[in-house]
Amino acid sequence: MHHSSRTRVFGAVGIAGCLFSLAGWAVMLGDPADTTTSWYIGNTLGDITCVATAVLTTGLALLKEAGPGLPSRITLALWPVGWVLLSIGGIVMLTTGQDNVLLPIGGLGSTLVALVAGILIARRADLPSGRRWAPLAYGVGGFLLTFAQSDRHDLLTNIVDLATNLLLLAVGIALFVGSKTHQTVAGPTVTARRSAA
Repeated sequence: MHHSSRTRVFGAVGIAGCLFSLAGWAVMLGDPADTTTSWYIGNTLGDITCVATAVLTTGLALLKEAGPGLPSRITLALWPVGWVLLSIGGIVMLTTGQDNVLLPIGGLGSTLVALVAGILIARRADLPSGRRWAPLAYGVGGFLLTFAQSDRHDLLTNIVDLATNLLLLAVGIALFVGSKTHQTVAGPTVTARRSAA
């Protein structure tokens, strides 16, 4: 992997976002009524997660984790766009207290792109060990779990939301730990080359 310090930053932001998401998930378990204090807290934490995930997916694009080819670069560039739309839609919802068209567009767009991006990243195998499968697991899992989601905070929806959060957390961890592994392996290699010279 390249740019290990930047990689760790993007991974750390993604992990932090998922922790905010889990906190918001706990607040929303009771299905608070619209515009109540719990509703505002839960949705604010969710919107922070969207911003953090936009940063995480931007990192995957900038680091060219799916490869240098134009189709791969376009696909990864579109991934954070969906999360930015979700972020803006979340701000609009917090301001007006109502849903808006940006939420389904951003949600569906990011879900479909995540599926393709996960395949491309796994094929590229730039992330070390089995960590390259984390984006694919998130992409496939997020796509399949979308069909089980609803506007109600019932048991099934809560389980789906938790599973999606954990899959996204795995992507952040894969990026963060992956760069650390690369640094550890690269050190002896560089030393050996210098000795040989």
